[in-house]
Amino acid sequence: MDYLNTLLAGLAVSQLLFWGSYNVTRFRQSKLARLLVLFALCLSAFLLSGIPVLEAFTLVVFLLSRLAVLTPGILWLFAVSFFKDEQTVPRRGLGLIVLYFLLSTLNSLTVILNIDTGQAGYYLGYLLPLFVMFGLSVHVVYMGLEGRRDDLLEERRRLRIPFVISIGMVILFTLGFIALSPILQQVMSPENSQLFINIITLVIYAAIFLWILVLNLAVFRLNVDAERLLQNPEPVVVDGEHQSEIEKASASVKEAKLMEKINQAMDQQKLYQQSGFTIVMLGQELATTEQRLRTTINNTMGFRNFNQFLNHYRVDEAARLLNESDEPIANIAMGVGFNSLSAFNKAFKEIHSKTPREFRVQS
Repeated sequence: MDYLNTLLAGLAVSQLLFWGSYNVTRFRQSKLARLLVLFALCLSAFLLSGIPVLEAFTLVVFLLSRLAVLTPGILWLFAVSFFKDEQTVPRRGLGLIVLYFLLSTLNSLTVILNIDTGQAGYYLGYLLPLFVMFGLSVHVVYMGLEGRRDDLLEERRRLRIPFVISIGMVILFTLGFIALSPILQQVMSPENSQLFINIITLVIYAAIFLWILVLNLAVFRLNVDAERLLQNPEPVVVDGEHQSEIEKASASVKEAKLMEKINQAMDQQKLYQQSGFTIVMLGQELATTEQRLRTTINNTMGFRNFNQFLNHYRVDEAARLLNESDEPIANIAMGVGFNSLSAFNKAFKEIHSKTPREFRVQS
């Protein structure tokens, strides 16, 4: 059993290293690709840390386990950038990753040094980091599902469900196994618990190997899609009446006509002012399909998700009101369609590189 686990771990690591090497050479300037490489290294460390032959090397196992612990955190950072097109990492999420990593590392050091920290050490050093890792993994699954309808990149929309299913199963099953292992060792005999752990480890290693093998095959088959998906999300700047002449010339006739109807609906009817306005509602308003809207908005204006598209119009209108009126900022935010002041401040700063208050003072 140990030999089979070692073999599967080696195969999975070889696939992960190949995948990471491909990403770092093919998409060298991409932040998303670098996060994928780091994720591959952390997942490889998790696989290697369980190989029996390395158990005699305490320092090696410790360093590998520290990398392995970061796997859910790195996956979360990738999901935030990939699914939500975030330009910067949310500080709270980054703080949680640093916190659980430090607590877990301190707990591992106390175990190595045979320091008894009692119940407090168990809760803070083991259960709390495990809870945070589990929560980050669940949030990754949520992000994959939550933004699917508003995603304007068709390639990414197709990837969301397979990504959620595969990543969710591998990460959640692995964390669940890690959480249950100490309990199983207490309630089962040493022989039965070890056999059970070996079988589950075999299943996890096999699942990771098959997942990364399929992923590698898909990357080479969909090389053009992969290149487009791993582009760094850039802030969209649209001059003039939301579409430049160059963009109009490069768009197809049908796309140009539909884009004209979209701009008219936004500029004149101000549909973006409706809180919770969706791409389905816009399709019904313009009597066209969601697919056509996604393709046209993405190809013609460069937006990667529908909320980003709406926020462009909302922030544009808010900037005008900030210049021309003394209306309270909170009222302006709600009036142009934002659900909260914090969401308005974030969207405004992403476009204008300053807060609404700073914008009003400097105007």
